[in-house]
Amino acid sequence: MAWQSDLPYYLLVCCSLGIMLTHAFKNDKQTVNYLIAIFSASLCMVATQKLSADTLGVYQYVIGLATCATCNVVWLIARTLFREHNPLSRRHIAVALVVAGLVIFNQTWHLVVSSDIPHLLNQAQMLKLKQGMNEITTLLSSSILALSFWEALRGFENKNIIQKRQSIVFATAFFLGLFNSSILPKFLFTPTEVEFYAPWLICSSAMLILGAIQYVVHSQKMSVRRRGQIKNQPQNEPRNQVNAGTPSQSLNGGISDSSCLNSTSSEGDAIQQDEAIDMAVVKGINTLIHQEQIFLQPNLKIAHLAQALDTSEYKVSKAIRGYFAAANFNLFVNQFRVKHAKQLLRDNECQQWSILVIALESGFSSLATFNRVFKAISGQMPSEYRKQGSTMNYSVTSV
Repeated sequence: MAWQSDLPYYLLVCCSLGIMLTHAFKNDKQTVNYLIAIFSASLCMVATQKLSADTLGVYQYVIGLATCATCNVVWLIARTLFREHNPLSRRHIAVALVVAGLVIFNQTWHLVVSSDIPHLLNQAQMLKLKQGMNEITTLLSSSILALSFWEALRGFENKNIIQKRQSIVFATAFFLGLFNSSILPKFLFTPTEVEFYAPWLICSSAMLILGAIQYVVHSQKMSVRRRGQIKNQPQNEPRNQVNAGTPSQSLNGGISDSSCLNSTSSEGDAIQQDEAIDMAVVKGINTLIHQEQIFLQPNLKIAHLAQALDTSEYKVSKAIRGYFAAANFNLFVNQFRVKHAKQLLRDNECQQWSILVIALESGFSSLATFNRVFKAISGQMPSEYRKQGSTMNYSVTSV
């Protein structure tokens, strides 16, 4: 039975050690890599302390001194991953150091009490000091865990699809990890069963959080690499191409409504000669629209596109008005939303959906706005368009 209780700790040691080495020996290390390496090393020490408790006895608390970088460092990691501007400051690091100091004090207290070292204070004073420190540590740790969860979900509605996915994965893993390790055992297991299952719950929770952090880091790395590829693509491609491999696909995604992106050939020639339009931004907008479908994000603003492309709002606006020949950003985005709504209205699997659901699924925030924009672009109301599509499908079926 001993090996069964030790196995999860061995797994945690291997997992955390591997992640620590991966980030520690990374060539182009950034702040988040240092933090993840520290957090992984601390988790490794947590597992090592548990495994060596019977062998080392009182000296296990020496190893415990290195377990001071868990929840506090996770908070710093969350800030680094989900904040683009000034994620860390001296006060944030100071708070993390205070929590680390409290953990070190707790381990030192156990070391002193369990050894033959003479007490500097009498037993009553030591117990009072320990109780006070435990309360402070619990309060700070709980607050920091809540802040870590909040960092992932902060400004959620203003994020693009990829950023939302990252936030959901991190927050879900974080919540499940805390729930499995601290709340679930109290409701499902008896005290005897808790002793058996606790190692598995604690270690699986730690590895779940490590996995979520790795996912977010990898996802952000891929986003940066994709933006770099977009910016490095040739800037002298014809206006009507999405990329070199699809010369016949238009940048507006094939929208054929008469009210969509209208422009004359003379305007196109002038636009191609306009050096102020950044073609890298054009390619980036096209990727966000057609691959990531960012237009489905409610309350989408031009600032969100600029943030996703790591460029200025002016360049995005210039590309939308000059290259795509859209009167404004809202018109540009709404045309793709209407096109998506038309597809849903024609889809047989969506016939039971209400017009409101179609509107929300297409990126509109209200039914009134959806009806107004849909009629302005297509010339008819969504209900009329759906009815017309149903009539055509019935006619084809009858024939």
